Amino acid sequence: MSWFSKLLLPGRLRTGPTALLPARPDPKTLLAVAQLADPEARTDGDDILAGGSRIQPPVELTADVLAKLGVPDDDGLWACRIAAEGPLPVDFFDKSLAEGIAYRLGGWSLCQGEPLDPAEDAGDPLVYLPAVPEPEEILPVLSEALRHAEAVDAERWPEGELIEGIVHVPVRGGRVADVYAGADVLVTIEEGHRLPPAAQTRWPYLTEIAIARVSPVTRTEEPEGEDADLADGPAEGVPDADAAPGPLDAASGTDADTDTDAGSDTDAGSDTDAGSDTDAGSDAEDVLSGNDTEGADEVRAALLVRAAVAVTLANALRGIAADSRGFQLAEPADVLPGGYA
Repeated sequence: MSWFSKLLLPGRLRTGPTALLPARPDPKTLLAVAQLADPEARTDGDDILAGGSRIQPPVELTADVLAKLGVPDDDGLWACRIAAEGPLPVDFFDKSLAEGIAYRLGGWSLCQGEPLDPAEDAGDPLVYLPAVPEPEEILPVLSEALRHAEAVDAERWPEGELIEGIVHVPVRGGRVADVYAGADVLVTIEEGHRLPPAAQTRWPYLTEIAIARVSPVTRTEEPEGEDADLADGPAEGVPDADAAPGPLDAASGTDADTDTDAGSDTDAGSDTDAGSDTDAGSDAEDVLSGNDTEGADEVRAALLVRAAVAVTLANALRGIAADSRGFQLAEPADVLPGGYA
């Protein structure tokens, strides 16, 4: 078959959304992941039909094919190409389907020649709702689910009202209907959305739905004056990444230690200093690595908090909790990457 040709395969993968996976997915697992986005997803021969898109069976990609695709992986990957059935799916569902499959199976997505690691941007959890909930219906739920705000930010929300620890801002203009804010989580209710496959299965009689978007409360202004200087530069006592000794410094120390001409006491002393430099470089790299790990843990924890809010809202308001790509969430942990890997 021509699709398997090494000459045609890279071009075919570049044009349409593709999930690049580290291992060949089990067909049942792949179908289960697809059914998170479309509960009516089904097999059709070797393919899977989901939301007006066809998920083609995985094809192994060798290092030379990956090099043509611009994907840096020497171990090989498995590609599942997503092809639209007929007209383009609603809201580019084929693209989000590829990203969602890659997200849950620990891989990459590729669309129009651009590789993307979906785990780097999980996005905001969503709640599909049949209609915009009334404030008296959603406020008690949010009051239990969110950390309470202490006061209304009058500059950001001049029309906001603090009710049981939740700031309610009635917008009623454009697509946004209401905004609710706690201390660190923002819930934006948007109306007039077309039905994604998961919602269409639940409410086949509707033509549009409302969506609650659960996002972090962000700062509206950049710090000024001394605060801006502190924000731009590293804190005192924390090594800057550019100033930290790198691998080249460590290698220099190793060369000094192994120099066969180093016989004098002075040279020996230099060797000791070089070893100290190496230790300092390692310590600095350990600090930076620890900071990266700590930051990743904070992002993960914040994402779980928002996913818990989405699941709570969905259960209380008879809605559907989903991630930013339209894959359903049964529990908060479902929002984390690699859950089906």
